[in-house]
Amino acid sequence: MDTPGISLCMIVRNEAQHLERCLLSVQGMVSEIIIADTGSEDNSIVIARRFGARVIRLPWEHDFSKARNQTLQLASYGWILVLDADEALADWKVEELELLLESERADGYFLHFMHYVGEGSGREYVTDNVCRLFRNDSRICFRGSIHEEVASSIWSLPGGHIAYARLPVDHYGYLDDELQRKNKASRNLELIHTALRLEPDSVPLRYALGTEYYQQGQYQKAADLLLPLLEEAPPDSGYTADLYLKTAFALQAGGRPHDAASVYQAGIGLYADFTDLLESYAGLLMEQGQVWGAYPLLQRALDSGDTAHKYPSSSGSGTYRTRVSAGRVCERLFLYEEAMEHYRQAIGCSPDDLAAWEQLATLCLLSGQAEQLTVFTRQLLPALPRRVLSRLVPAALNARAAPWLAALLAAPQLPEDIRQVLQVLLGTLFRDPEQPGAASAGLARMQRDAPDNPWVSGYLWALSCRSGGIAAAGQGLGRLAELPPGLAAAHRKLAGLQAGPAEHGADGQSISSFPAGCSTHPPYTGSLADSEQRADTPLSFADFSYAAQLLLQTGAWDTLLVLGRPTSAARFRWSRLPLPLLRGLLDAPVSFKMQWCADYTRQSQHYSLPGDAAEWLLYAAIAQSCGQVPKLTSTDEQTLLQSGCAAAITGLSYHMLLLAAEVHPQGNLPATGSIPWLVLVKSAIQSGDDRDKNV
Repeated sequence: MDTPGISLCMIVRNEAQHLERCLLSVQGMVSEIIIADTGSEDNSIVIARRFGARVIRLPWEHDFSKARNQTLQLASYGWILVLDADEALADWKVEELELLLESERADGYFLHFMHYVGEGSGREYVTDNVCRLFRNDSRICFRGSIHEEVASSIWSLPGGHIAYARLPVDHYGYLDDELQRKNKASRNLELIHTALRLEPDSVPLRYALGTEYYQQGQYQKAADLLLPLLEEAPPDSGYTADLYLKTAFALQAGGRPHDAASVYQAGIGLYADFTDLLESYAGLLMEQGQVWGAYPLLQRALDSGDTAHKYPSSSGSGTYRTRVSAGRVCERLFLYEEAMEHYRQAIGCSPDDLAAWEQLATLCLLSGQAEQLTVFTRQLLPALPRRVLSRLVPAALNARAAPWLAALLAAPQLPEDIRQVLQVLLGTLFRDPEQPGAASAGLARMQRDAPDNPWVSGYLWALSCRSGGIAAAGQGLGRLAELPPGLAAAHRKLAGLQAGPAEHGADGQSISSFPAGCSTHPPYTGSLADSEQRADTPLSFADFSYAAQLLLQTGAWDTLLVLGRPTSAARFRWSRLPLPLLRGLLDAPVSFKMQWCADYTRQSQHYSLPGDAAEWLLYAAIAQSCGQVPKLTSTDEQTLLQSGCAAAITGLSYHMLLLAAEVHPQGNLPATGSIPWLVLVKSAIQSGDDRDKNV
């Protein structure tokens, strides 16, 4: 097949790190390459010539259009493609391209640009459609010293027409490191201000200036510049839809929600299927508590689907990202089954969507539907990337969901060292919980082969706490301090509590203030200073969370109970732990759960902030799981009422039904059944519960 008759025209300066990728992507797609170098000091010219490019040197005059138009004048083929060095064609097909070039209707084509943003993971991007493929016609030229465009010159031709081509172009120039390397923000601002001095009334230039401030997070400046343009910009321009979106969001972020709502509504009136605009407006309504108003907007966006060929868009708008937003709204409306379906649809569209996986997994685990989660996971195992597995595996461990963990173990992408640890845990602790020694032996063998593996060392510490006591666990503390530092801090608290007085559990039996099996061991006498051994030594929540997960996963229930027991220096909210771990707590022995409830009720007078509503809901879940009706003090009741949280009020109402059923077991009362208390905990947290990292 012949090479299409296209001239590639570029301007470059110090683009050695990108240029080869760009030129490799156009091989077989263009018949000649023309590159204007505006002063490179690296080997950009050498790379260009290696690909057979015709290179000319141009002095940089701070005018992108002028430089680009000089390259157009040198093009010798019937069509021209314009790229920057940090762009690359994304899997173009020659036969599809030839059909476009043979069309007599189009003078140019909008190409679908994917501008990758952030840290360079290749996951997040924004899109727009730019005319960069057009006929070689002397009347077609670029306009504008910055944010130059060729579309207006095509539209000014008699019958000039630009069609849309589904030909994607990847752009890497908006990645964080690239923005910093080129200092694009300062450069663009300087060029725009220079151009505005010549054309102070130019709508495109004022839009470009507002966009620069918007991208820098200076939303008030952006809003002041963009808002007046809504009256001046023509609705059918290539940027007016984006103008409405940026103006509305800038007003919203700048503390002007009423003005933002007006702009959103006006924009949706013009662009009813602009999914980013619909989704952003739904976000504003969610912030204002208008949940029922947000859901129809998200449903309309989902009905519109992917409209990136019509509007500037961001990754997942109208598809998987909007699904996740709709799922979260459904949770706020207590439509949990609908929420799970939205998350499943999002994952079906994008199996590596971490946000959707986390929401689905958590909701399934907390609502007791781990079996459905296991089936769904097995269906998608080959498509799960490591970054998703790295979040799902800890969730399965924390929830003690053995069937789901077994399904994840079958993922071919799972690193082998992690697989070995999981096989030991699954084969011993989860399937034979009364034999922790086998797990310890297996992990000890692994530690000899990989002494620096923090997973192995952490689990050995937790198993030592379970079977040998705090003193035995402390024997390896020096080594642990080098690997997972949080365990050293947690161990210090446990060691300080070891000499505490005996207490009586919920069953009336005497229990020590340290794990069962520790009473035969002397107090911990490691190298830590006495002041570090005190129970009142502050322990960060991050350290508490890390140790709590290991203890729960290994079934070291008594140690876990002691670790979370309030002291005068620290009181940890258990509801702030990873949500799957809360499901794991329901798997604990009844004796643990009854003692946990006793500790809660003894300390409940200290839980009096609105943010503590989730803590009472967790208590209610644990109490009911061991056959108790949750107790409700007047302080607890006020906490729930003052939280203003619908989940808390729902839990309170259900508790009243439980009390009524207990007092009148034969009464004519509605069936109370059961309620997914843990899902209410999740809803309470999502509705604004305080989740600071340190207590």
